[in-house]
Amino acid sequence: MEKIQFKCELLSDIVLNDSSATEGKRRSLDFIPGNNFLGIAAAQLYEKTDEAAWSIFHSGHVRFGDAHPSINNKRGLRIPASIFHPKLNGMETGCYIHHLTKQDANIRAMQLKQCREGFYIFNQNYLATQVAVNKDFSIKSAYDSDMRRAKDSQMFGYEALCKGVIMYFTVEIEEDAKQYKEAIINALCGHHHIGRSRSAQYGWVEITESQFEEVATTQQPIQIEDKQYVAVYADSRLIFLDENGNNTFQPYPRDLGIDDENAEIDWTLSQVRTFQYAPWNYTRQAFDADRCGIEKGSVFLVRTSVGVPPEKTVGYYKNEGFGHIIYNPIFLQADGEGHSLFKFSKQEETTPNFLATEVESSLIKFLRKKEENSTGENTIITEVNKFVEDNKKLFSQDLFASQWGSIRALAMVYNDEEKLKKVIGCDERKDSEKPQGYINHGVAAEKWNERGRREALEEFLKDPKLKGHLQEAVINLASEMAKVCKS
Repeated sequence: MEKIQFKCELLSDIVLNDSSATEGKRRSLDFIPGNNFLGIAAAQLYEKTDEAAWSIFHSGHVRFGDAHPSINNKRGLRIPASIFHPKLNGMETGCYIHHLTKQDANIRAMQLKQCREGFYIFNQNYLATQVAVNKDFSIKSAYDSDMRRAKDSQMFGYEALCKGVIMYFTVEIEEDAKQYKEAIINALCGHHHIGRSRSAQYGWVEITESQFEEVATTQQPIQIEDKQYVAVYADSRLIFLDENGNNTFQPYPRDLGIDDENAEIDWTLSQVRTFQYAPWNYTRQAFDADRCGIEKGSVFLVRTSVGVPPEKTVGYYKNEGFGHIIYNPIFLQADGEGHSLFKFSKQEETTPNFLATEVESSLIKFLRKKEENSTGENTIITEVNKFVEDNKKLFSQDLFASQWGSIRALAMVYNDEEKLKKVIGCDERKDSEKPQGYINHGVAAEKWNERGRREALEEFLKDPKLKGHLQEAVINLASEMAKVCKS
């Protein structure tokens, strides 16, 4: 058997629903199932009359694995269901391996909580780093092509994996299909669409052939109370059928690749999680029968005396990425008290930090202008209210109502700020120059010079906060002060 390793980079958000339900909350998978890559290859290589189609897609000689998120050229693995941490503490404070932990009073007092979600990189130096898989949620609406608008009562949401995530997967080719290796590589490499809503904004990925590191294993059997065990970790989802052809959640040791007639699965030490979904058949435009199986990350403890078997795939639908298991992975090791030998670190971002770029479009310019206008309006209202509150006693005479009315009329005409200051009479001038402007002539000129009224108005007109919005500010101020004078 030959393994070919690939890298899949998300060039856009992708939608991979974990359920076929069309109502309720719809969550996205945090990995790419292998049947997506099988579909990419089948779209280019499958021919009904071609003998190669049977060998590649139906015989089981070629297996398209699941793509997992990665860090630094290392493929992540789903956190094993046998790892627990104290309920009130995070994983960083220390974890326990279920089948190696003695259930005494101290352990029960910790209220250990099972780890169920997330991918981790398990290094040789006993450091486990969590892989961040960012997701985004969008509200969409169905489109009515006849009415050319959104359909009524047709809102739905998409949870998607964010672009920038790098994932790795493996294609296994047995000797019987080795002649199709180059055809498979050429079919997979390049730009493709996967997942839901591929004709819109989602699903654009780039696949290249690339090497990555895999998790280390140990060939030493696990000793628990003088009994010998083999830990079977589900790297992918597993599907088993009973003797009647029905899905079963209780496989036998031989189903897990252990050829020992006396072998037995210890269910008290195992940690198994399950799944159920109905696959969509695009050709027939219908759902296939429900698939029920063992979820990725589950751990079986098999009591056996034959030792650790070689690596293999088990169960059914192996060509779609199901059935890959790992025997005795190093991350299921613990000390004498059940403490995991691995130190778990905090979440690490995998999506690149894209440089901010200036986007210039009609919409962006419109929104930026709206923001500027809104900020200016808030500043005008604040400064006008402040002037009215501080100076309403200075302009309590009814005489000034007409004065403010005339100032408002001038502001309606002059939008140039310097000219507006000049015609009002509050522009910059030298001491030797004769004052000009509206408030410096007429019967009310002396009243403006009393009690600092002119200085108050000049301070308002020269306020740097109102630069660019002075005309609107004077109009609002004159209107408010006229009301104050009449009251």
